[in-house]
Amino acid sequence: MPQYQLRVYTLRSPEALSAYEKVWAQHIPGMSKHRIATHGVWTVPAAPGSGTPRLYALVSYRDADDVQERLEAYLSSPEFRADMEGFDMSQIVGLDETLLTPTVDSPLR
Repeated sequence: MPQYQLRVYTLRSPEALSAYEKVWAQHIPGMSKHRIATHGVWTVPAAPGSGTPRLYALVSYRDADDVQERLEAYLSSPEFRADMEGFDMSQIVGLDETLLTPTVDSPLR
């Protein structure tokens, strides 16, 4: 059964969210080369007057793969460096990673 991970990025501003959305579009092919499948990417704008914008990504790893090993392989790859070129990493002010286990009846099982 694949291992799923929900990745939630908190961005500094709406402009940073827009820029990072474009970066994520570039991540998808490179992640695939490293056996990380992307199932969806969503944005949540900041609420007026409060909060910060977020980008959510649902990815999966193959059954026997070590999640941290696959992620580190991608993060140290030329593909990742090329994707991030021109994006100021300080615009990401938070990252939450949650491993998800599909239920018996989940279509993603």
